Amino acid sequence: MITTVTKPKIAFIDDEDRILRSLKMHFRATHDVFTTTEPDELLSYVQNNEVQVVISDQRMPKKLGVEVLKDIKDVSPHTIRILLTGYADLTAVIDSINEGEIFRYITKPWQTDELKNIVNQATQIALQTKDVFKENLQVAQPTIAKRKVLVIDDSEMVYLQMQQKFTQFETHWANSLEKAIELLENDRFGVAITDVSLGGENISPVIYALKQSFPDLAVLVLTSLNDSHTLIDLINKGQVYRYLPRPSNLSLLEISIQRAYDYHQTLVNQPKLQARHVVDAVTEVETRSFGNKVKKFLSRFGIGKSRFA
Repeated sequence: MITTVTKPKIAFIDDEDRILRSLKMHFRATHDVFTTTEPDELLSYVQNNEVQVVISDQRMPKKLGVEVLKDIKDVSPHTIRILLTGYADLTAVIDSINEGEIFRYITKPWQTDELKNIVNQATQIALQTKDVFKENLQVAQPTIAKRKVLVIDDSEMVYLQMQQKFTQFETHWANSLEKAIELLENDRFGVAITDVSLGGENISPVIYALKQSFPDLAVLVLTSLNDSHTLIDLINKGQVYRYLPRPSNLSLLEISIQRAYDYHQTLVNQPKLQARHVVDAVTEVETRSFGNKVKKFLSRFGIGKSRFA
């Protein structure tokens, strides 16, 4: 008797047929590949099939990729979503964080081996976590008197505004990486709110490290930075939960913190889901540009010790 092995399903949407043909050729040996140029056709396919991974282009005539991926998230939350685009468009990057909650943001032209590695990783994670979505993710928890939020920011005024307005949270402030280390080593936080710079130094690597060291931590980036390439790295290497621009709208920030904390609780209740936020490795070349304070922070949490010795 011959046993038929069912391949995992992957779906691609792009407005260029030649790209779809190329992607199908690369993945047909390992996956059951569906391709389309039509958003409605993709949505129907995902609704009627157990699809592990969906990869969408961004700039398409009928619907933007981030809108497509948001629709996919709504109808099939267990499907892992990836944006594959030729444009590092700032609005697309922000929306892919805040609306699509994507796994990776990949720019064209892609490296085939790298894309295969990412797709294979996403597929395995989707297969490992699919059963979790059949359960009730919001498992009832005892009422927590104070839910702890860490603010990493230069501005004491920003911290005080949050402390005074968000009384349902216990808010702690780190205005230096040394203080952040102290707080993280002595307490458990559900949400971290951080800028991309601190004391004039780029602390993006610290944001990457937070997700590696504390996989159930929901990280909100509150910044005036509008560099799309940095934000792409915050997706791929930091798996940030939300991006919020400065100056902050406190009402919007409060809603974001509440949702972030709820998601943190989901990750605590269902640890398997933490695998869906595994991050890209930081390269050796990147580590050479890190300041000493950043290196100390990373080493303190067991990241890159051999590199910084």
